[in-house]
Amino acid sequence: MRKESLFESAMDSMEDVSLNIPLQQISNDYYYSDIAAKQCEDELRAALPQNLQLILSRLADKNDEREAACMAVSYRQGFSDSIRFIMQALSWEPSRR
Repeated sequence: MRKESLFESAMDSMEDVSLNIPLQQISNDYYYSDIAAKQCEDELRAALPQNLQLILSRLADKNDEREAACMAVSYRQGFSDSIRFIMQALSWEPSRR
């Protein structure tokens, strides 16, 4: 069993909190885009035969997985950058010339 560092544990904990935020309630852009995407999906489902509807569902699922992975990478990078910035700011010392 692999031990996680304190940083990885903190990241996992922060991701759990951030991934449970209902984006529709926070962002109007997300809300309206989500409605439009669902309408497009419904129109495609109505026009496609059953076997292609299953492919469409798999495509949507894989796209969601890809988006979640991208969001996790972006979140980790932003968190890492902010910790580095804080550490640099705390260790900064003025120099005499």
